[in-house]
Amino acid sequence: MMGDTFRMDQPPLTVEQILATGIMDPEFEAAWKANGSPPGHIPGGIPTFQKTVQETLPNAQQMLAASRPTTVAEREYFIPIDDTFSSRIVVCQSAISSTNPSPIVFLVHGGGHCVGYPELELATARELVLAHNATCILPSYRLAPEHPFPTDVNDVFAVVQYIARQATEKDGGILPANADPKRGFIIGGLSAGAAISNHVAQLARDLSPPLTGQFLACGVYIDPGCVPDRYKELYLSMEQNKFAPILDTAALSQYMSAYKGDKPSPISNPFSISQQSHTDAIVTRHKFIPPVYFQVAGLDPARDDSLIYERILREECGVSTRIDVYRGVPHGFWTMYPDLAASRRRMRDAVDGVGWLLGDK
Repeated sequence: MMGDTFRMDQPPLTVEQILATGIMDPEFEAAWKANGSPPGHIPGGIPTFQKTVQETLPNAQQMLAASRPTTVAEREYFIPIDDTFSSRIVVCQSAISSTNPSPIVFLVHGGGHCVGYPELELATARELVLAHNATCILPSYRLAPEHPFPTDVNDVFAVVQYIARQATEKDGGILPANADPKRGFIIGGLSAGAAISNHVAQLARDLSPPLTGQFLACGVYIDPGCVPDRYKELYLSMEQNKFAPILDTAALSQYMSAYKGDKPSPISNPFSISQQSHTDAIVTRHKFIPPVYFQVAGLDPARDDSLIYERILREECGVSTRIDVYRGVPHGFWTMYPDLAASRRRMRDAVDGVGWLLGDK
């Protein structure tokens, strides 16, 4: 069942196996302690953290520009969403002209639905360009609590629809001439970006061209009050990883409280049905979504959202899935600790997982 000491080749199924994934990895522990063992809460609260993160953007852009591979090109565009907001998107593509079909991959940034910017996904985007000749679209979206759920979902869905029209009409503009959704039309992201992508995939069931895959890393998919009865004994991570580094349970709750807002929405939790034992609604809701590649961190409070959701999609809904579980490392560990062996392996797995979504052998 184990591959690397930190990576599991198969998902854990029993309570014992699941709990074992939350035992801290020694290499991560050493790096975390060397960094002063920072806790997983939100520094200074959400408003302060929003300002802090936004202030990092100019420096991040400068560093990313300096490290960009010569064979990768990046451009910025603005897509109008409504009268008050345009999504700033970063397009990451090959700098080498080619007629080979280029799959289109949307990468949605994380940040608890409250912070962040498109450049957070550039490292992964560049690897997908180099490995798969992908055209990666990195959108911005309006942030909570000023813009609660489902604003970000609607913003990203509007970007997906805009790009779908461009891909169909072949009228130039944002996409390179060889961008081809028939080669692949994938959406994914980390954390909040994964949750947004999952919602968009459900909204996009009638989209033309259709989405062909999802790449979901460390997302939150299940309201604690909507865990299906048959999986409640396996829903352990919120308590086990209550004090985890990077993101603890209290921080996750703060983000979700800021995100939910107080308005009802037609976009619902995947499991928010009136009778939890009645699976027909879940199956119907997910029957037509594309294959899903999951990445899961064992020391993440949201770990069991992915483990349960993947199992339901695969066993009950007939959706093709692939999953990689990283033992003993926290939520989005590769963003804060990129030099870990687990982080390097996570990137290789991301490239391979997207390759699987593209149908590569």
